[in-house]
Amino acid sequence: MLPVLAQQVVTFSWKVITDNLDVLWAGVRLTVFVSVLSFTIATVLGVFVALARMSERRVVAAAAAAYINVLRAIPLLVFIVFIYYGVAIYFGLTFATGIQAGIFAFSLQYSAWLGEIFRSGIQAVPKGQREAAMAVGMGPVRTFVTVILPQAVRVATPPTGNMMVGMVKDSALLYVIGVQELFRNAQLLANRTFRYFEIYLAIVLIYLTLTTTVYYGMKFLEQRLQPVDVLATAPRRFAPFERRRRERLLELRERIGAEAAPTRIVAPEAGA
Repeated sequence: MLPVLAQQVVTFSWKVITDNLDVLWAGVRLTVFVSVLSFTIATVLGVFVALARMSERRVVAAAAAAYINVLRAIPLLVFIVFIYYGVAIYFGLTFATGIQAGIFAFSLQYSAWLGEIFRSGIQAVPKGQREAAMAVGMGPVRTFVTVILPQAVRVATPPTGNMMVGMVKDSALLYVIGVQELFRNAQLLANRTFRYFEIYLAIVLIYLTLTTTVYYGMKFLEQRLQPVDVLATAPRRFAPFERRRRERLLELRERIGAEAAPTRIVAPEAGA
């Protein structure tokens, strides 16, 4: 008769998480640092990629298109490993840490995606806006910065927010090159304590909190960038700059109205 194996009953314990909060918090800080820095660099590069993609010079536009198509076709995990091991060894580059390699890989690949987003945002602005700005004497640079770019940012904000959420989640891929971000720290902690459910549940909740924070932050920014009729809408209670701007616009409208008022022409008398 075969012996009956007793099953060990494992109870859920929050103490495993609370006792190792310092390890998880160190991973959260590194995850946020890598995500924010990589996304900032990718945003700056993405603007230049978008401008190069719309260049009237065919060589520049073709190079930008090739840059976008190649980087978007490579899986991010493969690209991280290729940068850290392949490129570094073949070209003799030395990355001091895997963090630098990860930031470099994230910045390059996400700049390709963001470049297309920014290009679509810029092209969504009607051409009449640029023509009107040039007609009043604005130069190309001032037209782009003060007229085109603000409207393009409003259009590109929602997809850019989605990319930021993706950046936070993709940061977990850096575990493959030994970066001790949140997932890597949780993996090491789970292997040491054998409490896989509690540890992985904790990082699921942490990632959910991070991505939800980014989502609502971008939604708030999207609402702030929506066009508002300042003159027709009452200023909010805690918005001194908005109230001051409304007062200046009202004063300007009254001044323009006074200058545009028709002057009364007095006809000369008959005997003059």
